[in-house]
Amino acid sequence: MKTIMVSQGDFIDRHSILIIKDSNGLDVKQELLQYAEQVDDDPAYNYYLKIIISVNKQLWELEDRKRKEVERYSKEESDVSFLITQLNDLRHQVKKAVDRYFNSAITEKKSH
Repeated sequence: MKTIMVSQGDFIDRHSILIIKDSNGLDVKQELLQYAEQVDDDPAYNYYLKIIISVNKQLWELEDRKRKEVERYSKEESDVSFLITQLNDLRHQVKKAVDRYFNSAITEKKSH
């Protein structure tokens, strides 16, 4: 299989999701080991990783809430969906900042 190049922001984002999945009891140890092999002990990487983990944990919780606890087509569902949109926009901004900081050849792109 060939290697696929991704932006540094996407790499950190995916790494954070694997950490969250692991903390929720999902078996992602093999993938986490592969990420660990690629990461240096860079304070900036760890700084951005913590930020992305925080955002993605909130997204995880809101998505779970929307799927399991909220009545469909209710105001609460609308409010939760709006929060998800806001957090996804924040996630995009952080990933762009990561790409700029690390001078990533590939960068995060969004049309909205």
